[in-house]
Amino acid sequence: MIDLESRGYVPGGGLRSPCGEMFYLNIPKNASSQTTNLLELAGWTHCTTTIFDTTIILLRDPVERWVSGFATYASSHLLGYGYGSDHFVEDYNQLTERLIFDNIRFDDHTETQSRFVEQVRGSKVYFKITKNKKDLVNNLSEFIGVDLNKHAVFDNDAELNYDTAHLTKFFRERVSADSELESKIKQCYNKDYQLIETVKFYGT
Repeated sequence: MIDLESRGYVPGGGLRSPCGEMFYLNIPKNASSQTTNLLELAGWTHCTTTIFDTTIILLRDPVERWVSGFATYASSHLLGYGYGSDHFVEDYNQLTERLIFDNIRFDDHTETQSRFVEQVRGSKVYFKITKNKKDLVNNLSEFIGVDLNKHAVFDNDAELNYDTAHLTKFFRERVSADSELESKIKQCYNKDYQLIETVKFYGT
């Protein structure tokens, strides 16, 4: 099992609502940056907990999340000065691919969503992340009773870091072109698919 804390992850990290009754669980690569920013502007504050009256949980398609998550991991931990994503793609070969896809999980950005969900107890309300991020913001706004749209910026796949954006595109194309690679990801995240299939999503 991956030691998430060694990578800087704080177990049970998220935000508490101003009324103190709701908690947003931060799951890396699940629209976490945008959601955290929006909730902070709405008066939510950072805290760490495993028990709350109501926990808001955002879930994302596991394959899409892995592509974005691995790109973030690689940019943060594999690349460095003088060796960026351009070199990584140029040097990419069968051995590199096997090493990556025989492991799949490397840090908090690529850990299963179910592991994060298992941290919290109490009532859970699930929201589904789709390509139309306006739906997510609208559903969250309705649920917490605060209009988050006035602060939202809708730019799908927005990524300011060149290396992360480049690797996201590269691995999205690799996975789309090779069903075996996609199958390995799905097998690794089997528990996530089971979770997604069994929960009721708010607004659906």
